[in-house]
Amino acid sequence: MSFESIKNTDAHSTHPRICVVLSAFSPAELKQLKNVARLTGIGEQIIIDGSYNATKVLDLLENPSLTPVKTENISTQKAILFNNVPANRMNAFIESIKKCRIPRPLIAVVTETSIHWTIEELISNLAAERIALKNNQTTLH
Repeated sequence: MSFESIKNTDAHSTHPRICVVLSAFSPAELKQLKNVARLTGIGEQIIIDGSYNATKVLDLLENPSLTPVKTENISTQKAILFNNVPANRMNAFIESIKKCRIPRPLIAVVTETSIHWTIEELISNLAAERIALKNNQTTLH
């Protein structure tokens, strides 16, 4: 597990598209999240559900209207994935969703490593990190 200061995430980008990927949210939550994204200056939102588990993050960023790859494992874990979003907008987005009282989802930023992962790999690693942090442990990817 590695951590990077959020201030340093603006220094480089892994993919030029500025967007947020929203995974497995209910229609009511999606409506709130879309409004928050627009208010914080994140114009593009890519909405996915659990059927995208076998899709790679890079493929999703390259073609957001991509048809999901068939998979038997369908994730219900809610996640937010930021790509190339400036730190101040990310912080504003996260603070705003806290005020909307949406249960805390898994949150990540696309990195040089995670861009090549499938959505399932990314979400499982985020869930493992959340459990490890909760128990003051470390995890390796």
